[in-house]
Amino acid sequence: MKKGVRVFLATHEYETYLEHCSRRLHLASRIMGETSPRRGIVVELTLNDFFVPDDPDVELAFVKLRETKDTTEGENALGGKTRISWVPWDLYEEVQQYCEDEGKEEDEPIFDITGSWLKDLVQEAAEATAVATGNPDYKHIRPHDLRAYYATNMVQRLNVDIETVMAMGGWDSRKAIDPYLAKPLPRDLQDELAKAGVVQKDVPEPPRQDKLGQILDRLDQIERALDLREVVDVKDLTRSDIHAIKGQIEKEATEAERSDVEKTTSLNDFLTAATPGTALVLGMMVSATETLGRVRYERTAMAQTATAPSPGGGAAAYALGLLLVLTPVMVSSGAVFSPDVAATAVGGIIGFTRFDFDNSRTS
Repeated sequence: MKKGVRVFLATHEYETYLEHCSRRLHLASRIMGETSPRRGIVVELTLNDFFVPDDPDVELAFVKLRETKDTTEGENALGGKTRISWVPWDLYEEVQQYCEDEGKEEDEPIFDITGSWLKDLVQEAAEATAVATGNPDYKHIRPHDLRAYYATNMVQRLNVDIETVMAMGGWDSRKAIDPYLAKPLPRDLQDELAKAGVVQKDVPEPPRQDKLGQILDRLDQIERALDLREVVDVKDLTRSDIHAIKGQIEKEATEAERSDVEKTTSLNDFLTAATPGTALVLGMMVSATETLGRVRYERTAMAQTATAPSPGGGAAAYALGLLLVLTPVMVSSGAVFSPDVAATAVGGIIGFTRFDFDNSRTS
């Protein structure tokens, strides 16, 4: 293949190339292949360049790209002006995580390399991919081919309006973007022929049909999760709608899981979670209330039986007996984590089991 010949990657080829990249190169390549900047711009990007707008009606991530004059395209897109390009959400999260793991400051370049160094890294990964796959065509991949992948994928596969792609990618005319648009690749041709129904054998469904099938399968679940009051026609759902709905479902699922984890499931869970002071106050309140009730009960018993102990003595004997019986059991079972928890548990039990000292009746 002659030097300077552009390589147009199919989606599976792009993904295969990424599998043979280091973590740093994987991220840099995705930025070029999915947000459009040239290598010279990529090496200057900082975490501050990636953002989600303050506009409450916008929930997408973007990146600010500062253009420089590039004569390789014949016509410069914006003459050195700043443009913004959409960033897929998983790529936005990958940028955030990479910067956190690498200890990058918000205004510090994400990649500590030059544009030439990035080109060399791409070439090394391309050659490694060619060796691993046995396909020598991979070794011709260069950074500009990733930018071509962006244009071809957005316009021809994802059907994004070409004017929008030109604005995000920095092409100011059809003449400027045309060299970046591939002629239909075999899979692209197969997809179109399959949709037209002219193929004479079973072939994989076109990707957009696969996505549509997934949407149809999950539509009922989505409507129930969001409590939609009217049925949504799948054809009316935009890609942004689907992303927003998916995000809402995941958020609600996460909150539900968190609620289940945080919910106390027993008295012991509550007491363990409570501070010692809270548990002590609760124990004193429960114990005081139940002790007064026991005193009244013993006073009644004294009026009926001359040998009954005094109200205070009966209540004390009652509490002491429960303490002697219950404490070893609670300790051996691991239910007691601190003295105040034990005091609260015993105090709570005191008033809930009533018995007469002569064992003649229970109440």
